[in-house]
Amino acid sequence: MRTKIRIIIIMLVLTSCSDFLEILPETNITQENFYQTESDFLQAITGAYAPLQTLYNQDWQMTEFRSDNAHFVLNLGNRGNQPREDLGTFTVETNNEIVLNKWLNNYLIISRSNFIIQSIDNADFNGQSKTSIKGEAYFLRAFAYFDLLKNFGGVPLFIEPPTSFSETFKNRSGSSEILDLILSDINTSIPLLPGKNNQVPGRATVSAAYMLLADVLMSQKRWSEAESALRNVLNAGYNLLPVYDEIFKPSNEGNSEIIFEIYFVEGTSQPLFSTFPYQFLPELDDPAIITGVSPAARNGGGSFNIPVPELLDLYEDNDSRYEATIAFFSGPSPLPGVIYDNLPYIKKYQHPHAIPNQTGQNWIVYRYAETLLNLAECLFEQGNSNEALSLVNQIRTRAGLQELNSLDKNTLLNERRIELAFENKRWQDLVRSGIAVEVMNQFGERIKANPQDYFYPEGSGPLPNMFNVSQDYLLYPIPASEIILNPNLTQNPGY
Repeated sequence: MRTKIRIIIIMLVLTSCSDFLEILPETNITQENFYQTESDFLQAITGAYAPLQTLYNQDWQMTEFRSDNAHFVLNLGNRGNQPREDLGTFTVETNNEIVLNKWLNNYLIISRSNFIIQSIDNADFNGQSKTSIKGEAYFLRAFAYFDLLKNFGGVPLFIEPPTSFSETFKNRSGSSEILDLILSDINTSIPLLPGKNNQVPGRATVSAAYMLLADVLMSQKRWSEAESALRNVLNAGYNLLPVYDEIFKPSNEGNSEIIFEIYFVEGTSQPLFSTFPYQFLPELDDPAIITGVSPAARNGGGSFNIPVPELLDLYEDNDSRYEATIAFFSGPSPLPGVIYDNLPYIKKYQHPHAIPNQTGQNWIVYRYAETLLNLAECLFEQGNSNEALSLVNQIRTRAGLQELNSLDKNTLLNERRIELAFENKRWQDLVRSGIAVEVMNQFGERIKANPQDYFYPEGSGPLPNMFNVSQDYLLYPIPASEIILNPNLTQNPGY
């Protein structure tokens, strides 16, 4: 069995070179006395990965939940601050705590990566470990900046650790400048990262870097360059698993379809566990009805990311992904005015575990099926529909479906929607395709016209200001607390 990474958070104390600080207590950890040995850098790179756990426990709220794949069951008994609901109804405010956590954790990755990049060339060890750590630091910095770029547009750019408090007050760099750094960092990481056979579980490989590179290039509609990046993954040792639901089982983590995943650990003294599977359950007095894990906390579950009728209707008869992805629950609800009658919920991440409200369910960021679908999109956009069709049909064959005879853009998007359902891909697919505003306004109109079909109790529904989607809402607001701290920051339009 593979050993999961245990995350060690590195706290670094920056000091100046003033005379009165020349002699430091041996117990002090500083940049000068920490970044020296291989062990130091192994701890540092593990610390750089650590914020990904926080990000992916909540990332569904700003991606899948914002798309037309999912909605929520309205809780009439809790109408206070609702940061998740605000994300899903396009009424997010500048003080939204989930948006702030996205910002802070990405900058935490960037900060820790910057310390490694700045120090590792002078470290007193060599070999593949040093090469890989350096490549991973560049990969992680690019990964975090791309996440910021997708969600906020241009942001303050840091490529080395600040040496004074005043250096942290930067203006927002333009999107093109951020993009240039991302592409540079990825291309720097590629020759340094290990291949699949030498991967440390939960850490980046050269194929993860090529997937990130293609992701970035596709967002810029640079189809031929993205195609070249993806072709490097085709012969890297990955393959489609024969059975779809085997991909996501914790007992099968690190399988041959997974290119990059965020590792979680259940039952440790540190909060390294995943909680997102519980958020996708119906809100229940005792979620052990579904999970089988007792004793369970009262009012467990969240009734979030609930699959909507349009998505369910897309599945074809005999599609093996349907049963692997979706389940239904009927029974009493603790929510006022709500009785669950065949309520759909996400089954994909519901697997055996021992501790209530804690799971070791990993989050898969990139897998080989997405490689094929991304390559199909790149080929289709360049007019090569035949090869694109053959790649899509590989995915359909695994699902037990007949092969398609032709392919258009809508069909391609729907194939992505089904295969990658609830893997945080749908929102960016809509944005990249230029249809997010239209699709989400239409989605909102359907909810307002038939709220009970979208899990609202009788007599309730969305407010008039919800789902009034404009181009401004393709980005999130810069967190208000960050603007208060740094007056050089400007807010995104519409907020």
